[in-house]
Amino acid sequence: MPSRAPALRRLLGAVALLAAVPLAAQEPTPADTAAVTRQLEAGQQWFSSVCFECHADNVADADFKAKWNGRTAYDLFDRMRNTMPDSDPGSLTYETYLALTAYLMKLNGMPSGTTPLPSDSTALATVKLVFPSTLR
Repeated sequence: MPSRAPALRRLLGAVALLAAVPLAAQEPTPADTAAVTRQLEAGQQWFSSVCFECHADNVADADFKAKWNGRTAYDLFDRMRNTMPDSDPGSLTYETYLALTAYLMKLNGMPSGTTPLPSDSTALATVKLVFPSTLR
């Protein structure tokens, strides 16, 4: 009966090689990049059509950044979902509020992620809002 030691060593070597490859170093796929772009474009379109009338000049200023800096994307998402639009709070889809959140993050100088904002509220709560400082 042949020994299994050489096959086991090869298998363990392959596992060790895979474990050494950092997952974070993987480049985003074109599908990921396209999904991020779609989410941001949807957020921009919704902002232009629903939000701009009331918020033309107060969502990308120092006051906005000071208020939201250090909080989570979920905090911003939840606030919009429960209070906006003023005339009919909560009337937009979950995905629309998510797209608006992503767009406001980008509008305030946060770099786009490699994947769209997650729809899971627990995961969204781990995304910190960190805006570049602005001069007053």
